[in-house]
Amino acid sequence: MAKDRSRKRVKARKENTREELKVVSDRELLTFSFKFLDQTQPPGNCETIELWEGEGLLKPFMSRLKELSALTREEASNQNQIKIYRDFPPKDKTDFFHPRHVDKNVAWGVIEGIGGLPRVAGFIQESTFYVVFLDSKHRFWISQLKHT
Repeated sequence: MAKDRSRKRVKARKENTREELKVVSDRELLTFSFKFLDQTQPPGNCETIELWEGEGLLKPFMSRLKELSALTREEASNQNQIKIYRDFPPKDKTDFFHPRHVDKNVAWGVIEGIGGLPRVAGFIQESTFYVVFLDSKHRFWISQLKHT
């Protein structure tokens, strides 16, 4: 109880009357993890961070991650910023193989828009995209050329 000094009487103070700072929940934006990065594939032609840096792909890739981190999973998918395949590509459609350290039941997909052919393949869980493969030659999910 606080005393009201101006009137010499005791006045009850209401608990929690001031507006507390409330954290406004943001949209759940995309995050990225390199926890499962596999730099041993594709076999015989491994793609590594060092290779991407030497080929000038690392900077555009990091810029792309920055752009995507302003979007939610749904926004990125709806805007075709991230293509979700669900399953790992069939053996006749890829130069990669499913890494043992990644669960079989994940939603595989790729990040495009790095400049031409390069893609980054991985899987998405909730709002985190786990980068698994660097794919500068578009060999993760090989498709027919269109409009040629």
